[in-house]
Amino acid sequence: MAMDHEQLIRKASAGDVGAFADLTRRFRHFAFGTALAQLRDFQQAEDVVQEAFVAARKALPSLAEPTAFPGWFRGRWLRH
Repeated sequence: MAMDHEQLIRKASAGDVGAFADLTRRFRHFAFGTALAQLRDFQQAEDVVQEAFVAARKALPSLAEPTAFPGWFRGRWLRH
């Protein structure tokens, strides 16, 4: 049974690398679409998304409410 993103966030916040990889797979299209809409450049959008996931992984323990992940991620890491 697949975990919901809240469970993945809790596990990833606790250092579970596999959970973070799953979370990244679930949100990569969302992240890329957001970045591409802002930047209108494929390569720059890919770079921004990669950097955003790296930064978000480090900051994930500071996310108080896992249900807020999509907005937190978009607002904090994908703004340009």
